[in-house]
Amino acid sequence: MPFRPPPSCLRPAQRSPVGGKRPFRSQCKRTATTVSSASSHAQKFASRVLEEHREIVRKEIATLEKADPKDKEVQARLLAKKVDLGYSDPKNHEAFVAGKGAPTQDVFAAMHQQRWKSKLVPRLRKSEENWKIIGDVLPKSTTPTVIVQMNFQNTEWLAPIGQPVPPIWTLYSPEVTITTNDDAVRHFTVALVDVDRPDSDTKSYEEWCHWLITDVPVQRRLVIPGGSSPYLQTPKDDAAKGELEKMLTGAHFVPKAPETAPVIPGNVVFPYVPAHPPASNPRKQHRYMLVVLEQEKEGSVKIDVESLKAQARKTEAELKKKAEEAGLPQWERSALGEREAEIMVRERGLLLPITKFIKDNNLTLKGRGFMTSFWDIHTPAVFSQLGIHEPVYGSLHFQSPRDTVASIQTATDLASSLPGPIAALSAATLKALNYGRPESLSPARLLTRRGTTVDNMRRADAEAILQKRERDAANAKVGGKGAKNAKVAAAAADVASPKAAGKRTIPRVTVLAAAAMVRNRTGDIAKGSGEMVRSVKEKRYRYKNV
Repeated sequence: MPFRPPPSCLRPAQRSPVGGKRPFRSQCKRTATTVSSASSHAQKFASRVLEEHREIVRKEIATLEKADPKDKEVQARLLAKKVDLGYSDPKNHEAFVAGKGAPTQDVFAAMHQQRWKSKLVPRLRKSEENWKIIGDVLPKSTTPTVIVQMNFQNTEWLAPIGQPVPPIWTLYSPEVTITTNDDAVRHFTVALVDVDRPDSDTKSYEEWCHWLITDVPVQRRLVIPGGSSPYLQTPKDDAAKGELEKMLTGAHFVPKAPETAPVIPGNVVFPYVPAHPPASNPRKQHRYMLVVLEQEKEGSVKIDVESLKAQARKTEAELKKKAEEAGLPQWERSALGEREAEIMVRERGLLLPITKFIKDNNLTLKGRGFMTSFWDIHTPAVFSQLGIHEPVYGSLHFQSPRDTVASIQTATDLASSLPGPIAALSAATLKALNYGRPESLSPARLLTRRGTTVDNMRRADAEAILQKRERDAANAKVGGKGAKNAKVAAAAADVASPKAAGKRTIPRVTVLAAAAMVRNRTGDIAKGSGEMVRSVKEKRYRYKNV
């Protein structure tokens, strides 16, 4: 490639014949003007070429419109040309980016398809590799051919590609959009599955179905409305309502129930259950897969729920017999009460894993996505509204069984008399709850001359800092010299300490604190002195789940 010298404004200054330097600034201005002029000419040339192309397409559309309207091939070509004409209009691209284009229109449907293939699918496949979806859930990575979108009340995702979601956000079912861009009616099965649910009976992780809908008819595009959650219970009295409000204190967002229950197309086999990952140590990030499976033509997926219930009862009886023969305490088994039976906790895992369900029902995976979630201090509100027991998984490492029992009992007592909700506790109170140790005053320090000097120096430094802040604040009000410094200091405080800027992070609690809160919850099987609590006291040193 021949060498091209740099622009004159970037070359070293050269001496003029009279000994002076060339005007550097005027050269740069001249070069900038030249570049701007060239850019303007290029833009005009591109607009002229685009308009010529659009004129050719208009003529082709006019010719095709005169043809036989019953000829399907001609009509398909006509539709393609109209999409081409709309795709070449810059205004349509501006509307699509701004979210104003209706996805049912052909041109915007084409843009939506292009964005899905070129941007969202690669990000989805990369995220699946990072989260080990391929291998753990699916045998191999494939390119989805159906566009799948999923959004809760306060999310605006273009696609579910592993975004983290607090469990409280999932109280009500998400809005799911399935786009095929096909005029033919196709039937799908939609499932939302937790692939990391722990099972106390098998001591392993299993796949568990949160939502299952079969025979969903889709023609080009279908929106499954959100807001379904039939298993949520409303508080029965003021005490239960106050307890729920206490659990939700500090939550950034709490979804609201819709005014009317949504109408779900298709056959709802398993109604929606919100995400409720249990507390664990180490903390487990749960993966929730949304799969869209195409059914055979003119075929229906038949799932016998009554047969599943009979199989669940049989499996439960076998596990109970094995546990009794092995002498396992109650806290090492799954807690299945009336609400668990109503939600069909056991039945929801019998159809899975996903690969087995696809094979058994002759389905084809066409679209997918996933989100992630883990336990936080507001997750107990989900368990409470579902009316099911909240397990706590993990191990406590203390010096002796006696220390373990003491810590559990202390944490339980502290949880029963907290001054406020977890989100509003002081650091000292939260630390006492996390470690099962009551708050204590720091021991008195012996006063010495050196210690008194250090205290005075610290006090003087603190007063100097306070005075400087007051001066900067006063200058900021009148726009003086300290205004800029005050803004910089405020920005630094916001970065260093979010609490100073009015923000508050969600506090973290240990499995000991989580278990203590469960043991104080009204209606939970672990509250009081029932069989499970007695078992914990009998096998204190093996404590894992209350």
